[in-house]
Amino acid sequence: MESMIEPTENRNQATELNHEQGTPTMSSQEENHLASEEVIVHDEHAEEDEHDEDVLGERDFSNYTKQQLVEASAKLFGETNFRKVDEMLRLMKVEIDRINKEEREAALQKFLAEGGEEDGFEYKPDPLIEKFYSNYKALKERKAKYYSELEKRRQKNYEQKNAILQQIKALVEGGDTGRSSLEKLKELQQKWKEIGPVPPQLADDLYSSYDALLDRFYSQKNIELELIELDRRKNLAAKLELCEKAEALIHSDNIKSALATLNKLREEYKSIGPVPKDQQEAVWQRFKAAIDALYERKRQRAEEVRRMLEENMKAKQALCAKIEPFAEFYSERITDWNAKTKEIMALQAEWEKIGPAPKEVAKDLNKQFWSNFKQFFAAKGRFFDKLEKIRQDNLAQKIELCRQAEALKDSTDWEAVTATFKKLQEQWKQIGAVPESQREAIYQRFKAACDHFFERKRNRVKIQEQEFEQNLAKKRAICEKIEALANAKETDLSKLEELHKEFLSIGFVPRNQVEKITERLDNAVVAFLNNLPMSEEEREKIRFKLHLQVLQQNPDANRVIARQEQSLRRKIAALENDISLWKNNVEFFANSKTAEKLRNEFQQKIKAAEARVEKLRTQLRALVSLVNKK
Repeated sequence: MESMIEPTENRNQATELNHEQGTPTMSSQEENHLASEEVIVHDEHAEEDEHDEDVLGERDFSNYTKQQLVEASAKLFGETNFRKVDEMLRLMKVEIDRINKEEREAALQKFLAEGGEEDGFEYKPDPLIEKFYSNYKALKERKAKYYSELEKRRQKNYEQKNAILQQIKALVEGGDTGRSSLEKLKELQQKWKEIGPVPPQLADDLYSSYDALLDRFYSQKNIELELIELDRRKNLAAKLELCEKAEALIHSDNIKSALATLNKLREEYKSIGPVPKDQQEAVWQRFKAAIDALYERKRQRAEEVRRMLEENMKAKQALCAKIEPFAEFYSERITDWNAKTKEIMALQAEWEKIGPAPKEVAKDLNKQFWSNFKQFFAAKGRFFDKLEKIRQDNLAQKIELCRQAEALKDSTDWEAVTATFKKLQEQWKQIGAVPESQREAIYQRFKAACDHFFERKRNRVKIQEQEFEQNLAKKRAICEKIEALANAKETDLSKLEELHKEFLSIGFVPRNQVEKITERLDNAVVAFLNNLPMSEEEREKIRFKLHLQVLQQNPDANRVIARQEQSLRRKIAALENDISLWKNNVEFFANSKTAEKLRNEFQQKIKAAEARVEKLRTQLRALVSLVNKK
């Protein structure tokens, strides 16, 4: 780009001419003075800016939960101070990384404890941790996008201002300094002021070129001193208005917002042209005084924050000393643990009411306090885990007693079961406490079983025995009817089945008569079946079928069926052994008439035995099927 800066001699001449004629523009000397003053002010407050950012960014997250960290990171989306966002994100990420690492290690140890191999371990972070990392990435991208867009806007502003420079250059080089050219220049100046900042690395050259072109234009222009003076007075009025606005910011409650507004006023001050020379220094000193006063308030606020941090530190140190003995506390009494828990929770409430401490000690204080806090609750957890295990063991023992009581509650073996229930009750008393949530339920369960049995025992009456005797008489009468039919050579099977069904419909008989009446019925059935014109095998099937029906109603059915099942299995095993032996012997017979005769006899025995085995197996399957149904 062609240089727009005039030689020093011409610039000086232009400045002198402007002074003489009252040209309404700011000389290069004035602009340089303003820039110099602003650099000085910026340097004076640079250290305070950094300290303020540290105060804004200081935060302790070591006692935050995952949910709190996610919520805290989400709140940063409304923050425009990206330096603060970066610092807070860094502190949050340290804690979330620690939590993620601890949870991953715990998951790995559990996986290994359950028999897994480390190479096969796969870990999926908690959704809250993934949400935090998502917020973290989004905030970083938001920052990058903000500065990218800011750079694009500044670059666009640079291009727009550079285009204005070209138009101003055209005015200067055109030589027309009439009123229309002046108005055009004012219009361009207004557009220049309305355009935002440009990239810092391009600003000096751009403003130098702008100043040089303005100097050249006004040095060429021969206008009335009244217009020059009027323009400078307007600039003076504009700058005085900015001074009032800056002075109003001194009393603002929001220092951060006030400083942001002050920076905008400073940019606007720079874009306004020169004022009368006799007012130039006074108006600048007034504006600078407002700047200094606001930064002084900022320094005072920072000092207040420092004092507050010191007070917080002392308060937290006192709490650290109070909580330290809790780390070594131990007792075998639940009431002692509950009392100490109330005390330590009160200390925690005090801690949480206290604000942040100085950054250099905050982490150590937090570590000291929360380490003792966690040690207390870890010891408490171990105590209650041990207590819970004992109570769970007691609960398991009492559940087993309940099962035994429930298994016996409907028994009619009154004397033996009564003694057993008394033993169970003694055992119950000797077992210690169970978990509080189960105490009443398990007690009521055991009591219900005991009450059920003893109530039945108390209500046991002779009427039941009389009923059993009546049932026995009815069953004997049925047996007599079947025996009479057998003696009469009756062959109508339906009559037998009807009487057998009637027998089964009658209730229990005295226990000492069960086997006798069952045996009598079975004998009567056999006698009746012997009259029927059918094979022995068919008669046996009918008899066994009816026999199974009787067994089902026997109060000791399980024992009787088990006994008969074992008997059948023994008979089958004995026959199979005989068959195996006979088959083996057949192989040793010589080829002779006598041997052939023996071989035939053994084969007939084998055949008969195999038929008998098949018959017994059929009965066994029917018996097993009956057991399965029960």
